[in-house]
This record gives sequence, C-alpha cells and structure tokens, in this order.
Amino acid sequence: MLQVPTKLVEMLFIQTPLAKRRRIPLTPLIDVIFILIMFFLLSSTFGVWRPLDVGIGSSTAEKTNDQLINTGAPSVLIQIGQGASAEGMTIVVNGSSLELVELSAELNRLAGLGAESAILLPAKGTEFQSVIEILDEARTSNLKRISLKLN
Repeated sequence: MLQVPTKLVEMLFIQTPLAKRRRIPLTPLIDVIFILIMFFLLSSTFGVWRPLDVGIGSSTAEKTNDQLINTGAPSVLIQIGQGASAEGMTIVVNGSSLELVELSAELNRLAGLGAESAILLPAKGTEFQSVIEILDEARTSNLKRISLKLN
C-alpha cells in the first residue's frame, strides 16, 4: 500500500469555514418604523374642532326701545358670576340660578316659550374657559342666536 505523507493529506483536506450568520441590520427597520409612527401621529385627529360663532353685542344704552324691538332684542339673559359652586362660578338665566348641566334644558324650555336669542354677560375676572364652556353648552340648545356682551 502506498503511503501518503501527512503533509500532503493536510493539504488535500482543506477545511471550509462555516458560513457566518449575517445579522440583519436593525437601523433601517427602526427608521421605517419611526417614519410610520410620525406619519400616523401627525395625520390623526385627536379632537373634533367645531366652530363657535360668537356675536359680540354693542352698547344697548345708545339704542332706543323701538330699535331694540325691531332688531329682536334678546329674550334670555345669561349671567356668569364668581360664586361658590363646584366650578367656582354661578350661572344665572333670567334670574334663576343653574348648574352648567341644566343650562341647555333651561334654554330649550325658554326657546319653546318663544325665545329666539340670548345674551351672555360674564362678570369681570371670569375665566375664558368658563365662558367657552357656557357658550358651547348654549349652542346645543334650540336658540337661534347667542351674543356675548363684554364690559
């Protein structure tokens, strides 16, 4: 039998390196996910914006009674004052003190009796958010016009 030198045997058996597992690069994947998150955040709507038409009343001291009758003087007076209620304000509609949740029902009752418009008189120092909440609540009533009178 022919004997092959060991050096030659080592040269004949070339070891092939095992294939290295290539790692998937995560940076492009993270970039795409970030872009998708930003797209959905910027294109979504979290709140419904509704326009609130506010007519700011002029001074009624300059008008005569005939002019008030002809222009349809407001038949509902809503006053906001600083009070001791849970929200820190009092709402008075035509002399009756109410809570905010009762306002729409009272305005609907007055609209059923023939009232078409209302005027809102906030006291000095009333927070703007409180005025907007009351205007928004009054907007859900059956009244046609709601004006804001600022002093």
